[in-house]
Amino acid sequence: MITSKREYEELYDKLTVSECRDWVKHVLKNKLPDKIKTLPESEQLRFASVIIELPIYFKKGERYLRREETIAEWMRRDQEKDDFIDSNPAPTSYCPKCNKLMELIISELDHYSDEKLRMMFLYKCSCGEKKGLYGDGEPYVFKRDYCPKCNKEWDRKHTKSKDKITTTSACAKCGYKEKDVLDLNTEEEIDPNFDEDRVKFCMSEEEGETYRREKATIPDILKWQEEVDQREKDKKYYDKAKKLKTLTISELSDLLAEELIKFDFRGLTITNTEVTRDLIVSFSLQDTKKNRAEYDSRSALKKAIIDLVKDTNWKLMSDGVSYKLGLLTGRLRGIDQEKVLVDEMKDKTKEL
Repeated sequence: MITSKREYEELYDKLTVSECRDWVKHVLKNKLPDKIKTLPESEQLRFASVIIELPIYFKKGERYLRREETIAEWMRRDQEKDDFIDSNPAPTSYCPKCNKLMELIISELDHYSDEKLRMMFLYKCSCGEKKGLYGDGEPYVFKRDYCPKCNKEWDRKHTKSKDKITTTSACAKCGYKEKDVLDLNTEEEIDPNFDEDRVKFCMSEEEGETYRREKATIPDILKWQEEVDQREKDKKYYDKAKKLKTLTISELSDLLAEELIKFDFRGLTITNTEVTRDLIVSFSLQDTKKNRAEYDSRSALKKAIIDLVKDTNWKLMSDGVSYKLGLLTGRLRGIDQEKVLVDEMKDKTKEL
């Protein structure tokens, strides 16, 4: 458990440094033109600075703005856990087999509970019996362990000292044994570049407060950065949108008139254009195939139109196709904004 605010600050800054380092690596690996990637790393960094500096500046600034609030929340959360542990000592437990007083071997928070805090207590008896309880009285169910050699259930024992936990597993059938030692005093690997990168990526109070003031005056830049980040996330959809064929109303009319004749639909007319964010048009045509039923006629036209426009910027609207005495009508929507096309594709993916 972290014991001082300074250690929390150290942890937060390590996460900030890691996030910024990852961004720089991402830019160098994925955003530079192939020709630039062949240059020495120092030259790559010079070319990359344009697309690195601005995003890094905002990442550093946003991390600074959240720093005190995040650290305070971490400290509050951990203090709550400490208080809970202190107020929930292990109860005395007797062996269900021989009724002797059992030895407490583990007393800790249940780290795997997604609900309210609760303690977990594990006991062992000199007769070999073991028992586990949660702080709310629920029994702890021991996971069965099996020998990797003969696949028979084996005995597993845990012993805890000040600086390590030793787990010993032994199979009574084949004699196979395993021993695992968890060192509780393992020192964290030293990051030789942390102090240098901390200065580079973690804003000082002066720098952070300057960012706070500037942020209020540059909402358009922040919005631009959000759009850049979102576009990066939606890259696969933008790539698909670029492959769509953009048709004018005249080109759409020619395409449908020419192709729908093959399905015995003739006399295409387009009327009632409505210009909003998109272009919405009504269409009508005649079914010239004799004895085709209303349902078959509507279904055939709907399928044909959807297939014809699926790789274009036009969509058959959700109200579908209507039929009256051989005359079929419907509406089409034309989209000329790339972002609208991307949003359409994302919504369609969610529905699947």
